[in-house]
Amino acid sequence: MFAVISLQQLEWMLDRGERLVLIDLREREVYEEGHLAGAVSLPYDRLEEEDLEEYRNCRIVFYCEHGGKSMRAARDFYRRGFWTASLGSGIRYYRGKYLAT
Repeated sequence: MFAVISLQQLEWMLDRGERLVLIDLREREVYEEGHLAGAVSLPYDRLEEEDLEEYRNCRIVFYCEHGGKSMRAARDFYRRGFWTASLGSGIRYYRGKYLAT
């Protein structure tokens, strides 16, 4: 089963230097206003068009505004054999140390 993680868990993972691929599912304009440092912009509506095979051996953490789309993406890619997690609360109110603007 894919994992649903909190912002605190994600920061802990990043602090430890875990190898993660952060995928921001919001539209590009929203991503540019602020996103997690190192995150890849891949809007949810275009997710199926992208080849994520290069991330097959990494944990992929999907995130969106509120958490709904990231949960669907994490579930779908988990079913395809990827190691996935969803940022359950979304990124909307995050103001932590990994915010890139």
